[in-house]
Amino acid sequence: LCSAVRHRRWPHLERMPNADSLGWAPTAPPPCAFAGHDPEQEIDLKPESSEEATHRWTVTLGILGIAATMVSGELLKRRGIFRIPEAVIGLLVGVAAGGLSEMFESQTMAEDESFDDEFFMVWLLPPIIFAAGYNMNVPAFFDNLGPTMLLAFGGTVLSAAVVGACVYLAGQLGLAYRLSLLASFFFGSLISATDPVTVLAIFKVIGVRDDIFAVIFGESVLNDAVAIVLARTILSFNTPDADISLLTCLQAATVFCSIFIGSMLIGSLGGTLSALLFKGLGLARVDDKVPLEAALCFAFPWSCYYAAEALELSGIVAILFCGIAMATYARPNLSPHARTLTTELFETLAAIAEAFVFNYLGMAFFTFPILSGGQQSPAGGTVWRLALVTMLACFVGRLHAFLLLPLTNALRMRSARRTARELVAAAESDAQHRATSYLEAAQRSLLSTAHAFVVWFSGLRGGVAFAIAAAAYGDHAFSQCGDEGEPRPCDPAVEISPDLAILQATLLIAVFTIVFFGGAIKDVSLACDVLAKPAAEAAEEASSTSSGGLAATAAPGKGLPRTRSMRARWLHINERYIMPQLTVDGAGGGRAGGRLGDAELPSRCTSNCGLLAAQGHAGWATEMVPTKAREGGALCSTLPADAGAGGEGSPAPGGACARGSDGHPPKEHALAIASRLLESDDDSGRDASRGGRRSLGGSDDGLSVEHQRV
Repeated sequence: LCSAVRHRRWPHLERMPNADSLGWAPTAPPPCAFAGHDPEQEIDLKPESSEEATHRWTVTLGILGIAATMVSGELLKRRGIFRIPEAVIGLLVGVAAGGLSEMFESQTMAEDESFDDEFFMVWLLPPIIFAAGYNMNVPAFFDNLGPTMLLAFGGTVLSAAVVGACVYLAGQLGLAYRLSLLASFFFGSLISATDPVTVLAIFKVIGVRDDIFAVIFGESVLNDAVAIVLARTILSFNTPDADISLLTCLQAATVFCSIFIGSMLIGSLGGTLSALLFKGLGLARVDDKVPLEAALCFAFPWSCYYAAEALELSGIVAILFCGIAMATYARPNLSPHARTLTTELFETLAAIAEAFVFNYLGMAFFTFPILSGGQQSPAGGTVWRLALVTMLACFVGRLHAFLLLPLTNALRMRSARRTARELVAAAESDAQHRATSYLEAAQRSLLSTAHAFVVWFSGLRGGVAFAIAAAAYGDHAFSQCGDEGEPRPCDPAVEISPDLAILQATLLIAVFTIVFFGGAIKDVSLACDVLAKPAAEAAEEASSTSSGGLAATAAPGKGLPRTRSMRARWLHINERYIMPQLTVDGAGGGRAGGRLGDAELPSRCTSNCGLLAAQGHAGWATEMVPTKAREGGALCSTLPADAGAGGEGSPAPGGACARGSDGHPPKEHALAIASRLLESDDDSGRDASRGGRRSLGGSDDGLSVEHQRV
């Protein structure tokens, strides 16, 4: 740079007669030499330019890899090929990208493609976790909260203990790589983090039962957070003067609980504050404020994440519960367009992050010393036996599903019998019938052994486990070899350090479970009969239980006495005190509770409008008239008898929600409901609705924006 300044900017100085007296002669240092630079050591711009170009090509390759993964996965889904999940495509694309860096022997490309655990934890995992909480089917999640919490907390701790003990014993017996006791349980905690992204994607396509989907989904989301906090707690003992005793273990358990509860409170507080902000600003009533609503939705989750991390808590737990709280209380305060935009935007970010995670895992085969041969070849080889022993231990540790799910079944039936006794004690005319229906519905909601097998089979390992292992490897958490009593530094020329052995085994197990378990999950689901029932059969069951079954308990006070269960008390407090304070109409919205969201109208309407009214969804056809939506059963009785004409199946009494051949309510029926709801408030609305009904065969130009949305 100094040479360029001297010869280009001041070339006339070389010809000046008094240049020597000025000190700027050609033989003298250029002006910038006074800043402490040596003009003789001129900077060679060529290598920098080459490295920068390589970096840009690596970024381009990564972006194209994400696109290739998503396109290939979509094409496979369209052709019904589930044995090659999108995650496997992502792994193969990542391996190909890593192979290019190996082929060209480009150190710059290898460094850019290397797995960065901090990048994963800050930029990839939070969008996935928040989207999981924000787009969660919250009612189904809380309906199955018991088994979900048992699997996520009790199951993860049991699995970590079993895997850690098996790995330690195998090492002591000489069957696998020898890890210390602390390293073994650290390995057990991180490898217990399940990552069933592949499984859930297939579940959505083939249509699995809502309760099975909710349990596996909730367990995987909470399980990641639990595993991260558990691994961090175990690492706190990794000091030379650490004293492992019963007292210190109890202290670690206390720290674990405080971290989780504190992070949960921060996330819930952030979601609650967002609800109050949206309610106070009233942006849903102002036109053209959708971008502002979406931007504010981004502010709260990441603020909670960094606030929790700053307090040395878990940002992942905080952002998860922020998503759940925002889905329950903040999303109902958004305008309809903002709800749709934020839902789709968060899902898009999560899909991109998930695809990149699998690409990242594929690249790790070449950017980390995993396999023998290549630039990153491990000196001591690959710990195949440790990976095999750990995988078998994971299978054993995952058996807790067969222990914990029957326990939740017993607790459910106990609660159901208590509610049935309270129904009979109410001494109403149909109390006995309602109690019997309630017990039958509770019996049908139990999870069988086949369901437990699907839960066991869905415990894939993935990015979270590898990120924890990569962080430990980068920090040299377990870099000592030798006996526990006499540790010594590992010789990298001939030995594999314990943290590298954990990293290798984690990646091998993750790839194996994604490829083989993810590819076989559809066949297992079909064999275990966990698919959702056809619409007609489900509607018939729902109709039979709406008067006295589980549907009647959706809202306390609607058909059942308020029970002493924690769930019933929480529902009562939430509906009566919290919802009116945090939401605009006090009824919630979307899947978070209350009225259904736009995307759920066709799929959730059954042939019995009375069931919808009992569940608090009588106003499913419109969200513009919340007062009408809460009037309940009068809606169905006021519909014209021909509202569902043209659809198959008999309508319910009073013109119930008829279904077409595809199981969805005809468009004619939706417009009829809109007309009935709006005619008492707006004559023009009735005219627009009728005009829209006349144009069913063509376009919807005769409808207002609100009627088109209905």
